[in-house]
Formats: sequence, structure tokens, C-alpha cells
Amino acid sequence: MRWEPNERGIDYLVGRGRLDRITPRSETAEHLIREARRHLASAAWLAGTDDASMAFVAAYDAARKALWAILNVQGIRAKGGDGGHAVLLDALGPQFPDHRKELRRFGWMRTVRNHIEYPDINTPSATRQDVAEAQLAAEEIVVLAEEFVRTHSVGV
Repeated sequence: MRWEPNERGIDYLVGRGRLDRITPRSETAEHLIREARRHLASAAWLAGTDDASMAFVAAYDAARKALWAILNVQGIRAKGGDGGHAVLLDALGPQFPDHRKELRRFGWMRTVRNHIEYPDINTPSATRQDVAEAQLAAEEIVVLAEEFVRTHSVGV
């Protein structure tokens, strides 16, 4: 796995108030990975029900927590509020040039998740096909995070 720390980009996002520096904690990152795995299992179970929206959100949350785990190991945390999830792509996209496809799929997942969370009668909710694609994308992101956390963990 190729990783480029992108310190300049991270410093910029910290300076803009979109990220915070924190103490890296391997156990927190590992907890987030376990949560991501549980959410993937929930998404798989929910995919077999009539609740495609909740299945999609579970897959999305799995990917989101996996990306948070990567940042956590680096001593970085996304700030809450408007665009709090979008900053994950801003922070991590340049760091993983070989995984841009997976990270772009997270961007798509974020858009669909926002349509679910903030419904508009003119915008369709998640479909079963969306759920299947989200599950695959989330699995790839979780695997990336597992590898990154395993190889970059700190003893805190």
C-alpha cells in the first residue's frame, strides 16, 4: 500500500478549522475498525429486508468509521458540523493515490446518505443496487483501514 502523508494538506485543513490534531491512539483506531466490521455485518443483514435505506446507512457508517480510524492513527480528527464527513475525502484522498477509486465511491455514498438523512420527495432513496455497491465500497475501505492501522499503529 502506497501512502503519502500530505502534511501540507493536513496543516491547511487544521488551519481552516476542519481538522484537529489529537494524540494518536491505536486502541481507538482498532475500536473504530471493529465498529466498522459490525456495521458491515448489519448492512449485510439489512440488505435482506425491506429497509434498503438503513442497509445503505450501515454500509456508509462502516466506511466512515474506517476512514476515521486511519486519521486517528495519524493523530488527526475531523471536526463535527457542516462538511464533517466531507473532510475525510479532503484529508485522505491525496494520501492514498492508489485508492482514489474507493475514496471517490465514499463521496458517492455520502451524497446518497445525505439524501436518506435529509429527504426530498423528488430525490429517490437508496435502492437495492445502491446497497450492494455501498457494501462493496465499504468493504474495500475497511480493508484499507485495517491494513493502514496494522502497519502504522503507535503504542499509546
